[in-house]
Amino acid sequence: MQVSIIIVTYNTLQMTKECIDSVVDKTKDVEYEIILVDNASSDGSKEFFEKDIRIKYVYSEENLGFGRANNLGFQYSAGKYIFLLNSDTLLINNAIYDFWKYMEEKADENLACLGCQLVNADLRPIHSSGAFPGVKQFADRIFNFTFWELYRVFKKEEKPILHDIDVDYITGADLFIRRTVIEQCGMFDPDFFMYFEETEMQYRFAKAGYKRRIITEPQIIHLVGASYKKKNHSLKGVIREMKSRYIYCQKTKSTLTGKLIAVMHLLMVPRVLLSRAPLCERKELIYLILKNII
Repeated sequence: MQVSIIIVTYNTLQMTKECIDSVVDKTKDVEYEIILVDNASSDGSKEFFEKDIRIKYVYSEENLGFGRANNLGFQYSAGKYIFLLNSDTLLINNAIYDFWKYMEEKADENLACLGCQLVNADLRPIHSSGAFPGVKQFADRIFNFTFWELYRVFKKEEKPILHDIDVDYITGADLFIRRTVIEQCGMFDPDFFMYFEETEMQYRFAKAGYKRRIITEPQIIHLVGASYKKKNHSLKGVIREMKSRYIYCQKTKSTLTGKLIAVMHLLMVPRVLLSRAPLCERKELIYLILKNII
């Protein structure tokens, strides 16, 4: 088997079906399998996908989160390469073949993984890679939350990537990885539920001396955020991201840097107090901020 494609789904039946359809429709000239991991969906996904002969369907009795669900899918994989693909993506061209061919041709370049310049539904470039986050990157995220109205005004559009480029990390929406690298460095750390798990994994790849690269040939649409439903005024997503941020810092940063980042989160407190989120969520978020400072 040349490529094992792992897709994780959670209550996104129609979107996941369209993702799988795009893989089957666009993928040519490469041997592949599709492994669909269902994070305990309750929208009829189980009844629908367990009959789909195009895929290996793996049902989890609990929502494992992004990383652990992909780890489960990896256990069922046989491919020389592992392609992690979000359920809210659509292939525009023969992207999987392009990734596979590039890896085969660059076998001597110590490449761990590849990704591409993702685009949104309007085909505009969107976030696809980045630098390993530190104080500056986390400050930007905190500013984003605290001063959202200003952030929307001054936020810069993503610049298109015009040539192949090595990066610190590739987003988990489309991550094409050598199996041998996973066997050496491991898959996702199970301490993460969602957010920063792909960044921490690629941090380990980097420490082992492997490169991560964005290439231009593959073309994939990412319907950002469509694979999860946001509840109005809820802070659950913010809480999950902050928990993962602290875990990432503990695993990759010095104690002093971790404490500095924790203190920076105090800027979020006024916005949290004034938000219309449920009181229990506001309390949990403030407790989380204070806990990691002390």
